[in-house]
Amino acid sequence: MKWIIKGIVPVCLMAGGQGYAGENCCTQETLLDVNKVSSGNHMYVVITPRAQVRVLYTCQEAPSPAQGVLLSVAAAFTGDDLITVCGDHVEKGLLFKGYDDVTATGHLLSVGGRVKILSNDSLRQSIDEAIREKGCLFQQCYIVENGVSQVNRIPQAILDRRAHIIYRAACVMRNGAFAVVQGIDDQYPEEFVQGLVDMGVQDALYLDMGTWAYGWYRTSCGGPVTELSERFANTAHQSNWLYFGF
Repeated sequence: MKWIIKGIVPVCLMAGGQGYAGENCCTQETLLDVNKVSSGNHMYVVITPRAQVRVLYTCQEAPSPAQGVLLSVAAAFTGDDLITVCGDHVEKGLLFKGYDDVTATGHLLSVGGRVKILSNDSLRQSIDEAIREKGCLFQQCYIVENGVSQVNRIPQAILDRRAHIIYRAACVMRNGAFAVVQGIDDQYPEEFVQGLVDMGVQDALYLDMGTWAYGWYRTSCGGPVTELSERFANTAHQSNWLYFGF
């Protein structure tokens, strides 16, 4: 799979419509910073939301440009039934039950404009906080912890393949900024995770990839969409998403 760029003209809400972005929809103000970064022997795209943009999560309807969303990528793994989400998860304060899996070693907690990536040792406390504060939470593989590569937390089925593939992660940088980071070219898992560490990632969660990899972003609510991957058959089965909105 290659990282691709393809422009799409988005459809935005009419005035007074309901959506994720509200009054910001269809404006041309730059709301995401997108940079290509070299780390190790590979290139990465680093997508960072500006201060007014929230990091959110949904397990219901796939976010779309028509809802004023700025970025959407697959988050937690989807089960063999092509429906169930891996790990308990929270959307806008509502708890949804997921299936248990040993690969879910960390979680992303987004509450009140603050984003944390934490070990599942504190999962119960984070779920309680997400419910209380009407925040969001999902579980994934904790592949960078306190600036140290934890590549062996990527599922063994992926590690065993040893093939060069594209990887993507949700990251908190050493300076506290949040970003979605994706490799531009194919890598081994060790290369990808070490590249995150070398570029200054403090904590990172793996994001579902392979044939579940479809995602997109746009730097303004009224701008064109850039696709982060081609569509596969399993794109239709994506069950939950990390997204940037308002």
